[in-house]
This record gives sequence, structure tokens and C-alpha cells, in this order.
Amino acid sequence: MILHLSKQLASRIKCQFSMEGMAVIQAGRLDSWSGHCFRIGRIEYVIMMNDACLISILMPAKGLTSIESFLDAFLPRVAKAWQEHDGNFDCLNQEVIILKRSNKSLIGSMTEAVKMIKFYAEFDREENPHKTPLDLQERLNRIPYKAIGFENSHRLLTRLLAKN
Repeated sequence: MILHLSKQLASRIKCQFSMEGMAVIQAGRLDSWSGHCFRIGRIEYVIMMNDACLISILMPAKGLTSIESFLDAFLPRVAKAWQEHDGNFDCLNQEVIILKRSNKSLIGSMTEAVKMIKFYAEFDREENPHKTPLDLQERLNRIPYKAIGFENSHRLLTRLLAKN
């Protein structure tokens, strides 16, 4: 598994980048994720977006203070997403490489996703106060992105996992 992290997220979870200065192909890999952290009010969140299908995992950043705590929270969520799309993911058997984010298209898609999350969080705070971050994640994963041909992330992930 390859994790492409923003400097802000890498600093938060106190991890070092692997293979400093070495280019690794990022576009379209199902085993590759990009991540960033951001705030909504006083609460900090981490968003992880799959490089192949742009499916997103949204996690509260509270308690994510090391790479170990981050992986303990993130890998089971990946396994759950794969299972929901008829795929298999072994979270106990993963070798992880951590790199800087480099794909500008993916960074743009993630920036748009963060804007949408902030909009929905503000809307839900006023209109639907019972909504949770998981509800935001589900909404986000149903939005089509230009980077994947205006495809829905859920449908694309199902197709990609069927090929593997």
C-alpha cells in the first residue's frame, strides 16, 4: 500500500517519507491513497482518497498521533469499504510506503472534496444536526468527479475490484 500524504498530515502522525526524492507512479493505483487533514470549526479530520476511484474515507483526527494509531484506524476502514464493494482487503498483511503527494489532479479533487465536506457540515449543522461524519463520507462518495470521467466512486470501485 502506498500512502501519499500532505506535509501537514505527515507531521501530525509523526512519520517520515519513504524513498525521499524518488518518483513513484501514482495515477490509477488501487493500492494507493492520498491523505490530508483539515478543520471544521474546532474539530480536525483526516480525509484519505483512493487514487484509482476517488472513494474517500473521513476520520476524526483525534487520537491519530503516530503512524501506528493512524494505520490502526485507517486500515479497518479500507477493509470495510472493500467488503461493501465485494472485494477483499487484508489489513493485517500490508506493507506501507509513505510518500509526498504529487498528483495535481488528485490534490485538486481532494481540495474540492474538503470544500464539499465543509459545506455539508455547515448545512447539516443547521438543517440536519443528527448527521455524522460517516454521513458526510457517504454523501461525498456519491458525487461524480471530473478526474474519473464524472463517474460515481462507489460504482467505479465495484468495477475495479471485480477486475482484481
